[in-house]
Amino acid sequence: MFLKILELEEVKSWDAGILAAIIALLGTLLVNIATNIVTIIQNKKARKDNNNKIKRLDIDAEKKLYVKKLNNFYIPLRHYLENSKTLFKIFLKDKPTGFRTLTYLLKPNQKYNHHKVKLDKNDKALLDRIFKIGLDMEKLILKNGYLAGDDPEFVENYIPKKEYSHIPYEKDMTLLSLLISHLTVIRMAYKADLSGQMGKFKGFVFPNEINPRVEEKIKELQGLISECETKMNSLLK
Repeated sequence: MFLKILELEEVKSWDAGILAAIIALLGTLLVNIATNIVTIIQNKKARKDNNNKIKRLDIDAEKKLYVKKLNNFYIPLRHYLENSKTLFKIFLKDKPTGFRTLTYLLKPNQKYNHHKVKLDKNDKALLDRIFKIGLDMEKLILKNGYLAGDDPEFVENYIPKKEYSHIPYEKDMTLLSLLISHLTVIRMAYKADLSGQMGKFKGFVFPNEINPRVEEKIKELQGLISECETKMNSLLK
């Protein structure tokens, strides 16, 4: 009987040892599982953060391009165009209907409603300033015009919208090249380096549509910059 009791005690002790070992093993497994889950979550978050960082860098590069186009080309160009437009309005105040500066400079003796136009000191001072602004525009286009290289409305063949289609602009030219050509031709006519042959040069009058197109492009770029900022902020969440 005594031996049986000892055997039972040994079995109980052995069972308790196995149970303790099993519990320890389960504890280790649970710790490992929990550690692995945490590691997986952390790795997933790290990958997501890294992917978001790459996306943010791409979007930021896109935004910087829009900002560069805006600040280094379109806004300065708008400044020159608006300044020139304001001075030209003053210049035209006492000019007859149908007066076109380029054709007049090519043939100053032509008549408008049976009257000739004679430029006074103020007219010449205004034109001098307008042509100076024109030179600044040319320099800007030659230096930073590449920023408009992917903007078809400025670098593809210019097709005037309906409200500007009545003007016989020179064909097969971009809007920027037409602007530069006008600035060059009218300056040469003012200096009397060119004269007569109005039919030859009439297609190089100022492209009035460039003002609204530049304004539209500025608003478009500002919108794209805002979109980039919104996308970048959403990737921080």
